[in-house]
Amino acid sequence: MSESAVLFLDANTLASPVTRTLVIAGARVDELRAVWSPHVEAEADRHTRGTSTRVSTLRTDILAMELSPSAKSTKGLVTTSVEDRQVAADAIRAGARYLITTDVDDFAFEDLAGHEMSAVNPDYFMAIRFSEFAYRGGVGLLADVAKNPPRTPADVHRMLGRRHPHLTTRFADLYDSTPLPADSDQPAVLFRGVACVRCESHLDDEDGRRLGLCTQHRGA
Repeated sequence: MSESAVLFLDANTLASPVTRTLVIAGARVDELRAVWSPHVEAEADRHTRGTSTRVSTLRTDILAMELSPSAKSTKGLVTTSVEDRQVAADAIRAGARYLITTDVDDFAFEDLAGHEMSAVNPDYFMAIRFSEFAYRGGVGLLADVAKNPPRTPADVHRMLGRRHPHLTTRFADLYDSTPLPADSDQPAVLFRGVACVRCESHLDDEDGRRLGLCTQHRGA
């Protein structure tokens, strides 16, 4: 398993303060590299609501991160939307193995397979790839910043069940609380591509490409 896999975060992942905190904090614990481009950051900032910290502010003032480079062209990509083609092109330009997005089905399999990449729902990705330490790190950080109302890590774990049912199921025994039931609008497509979520190996069979797992890691 590579310790330096690049996760390219889509705007819909970054625009959710809870999801981005879990992904970025967990990636750092597990020595994965989370990145995004100027195009994605502008979209995420545009969709930031209320008093939530803008992604650009988070990146510069808290994370001290540089943006990944923008792709100069989307030529050759077949993803339908112009906006999504730019996201795919930027992920490819960044050398990403995983495109972390809540809209997996927006990205063409051909574009992903052509660059040995997978688009993965953030909840599904974290549930499969993150270690216990990564999950505890993200939950602890969310508890630390919760002020109104204040929350313990067990409270955060319980709350996460609504939008992150796969993740809370994976780590169900870590906290003395039962996650809330999942919201009814969970995405139908969680994975598309050819890179195993666990180990990045190439997926070349139907079950592997449905589950996002190679033979070695299925059922693990």
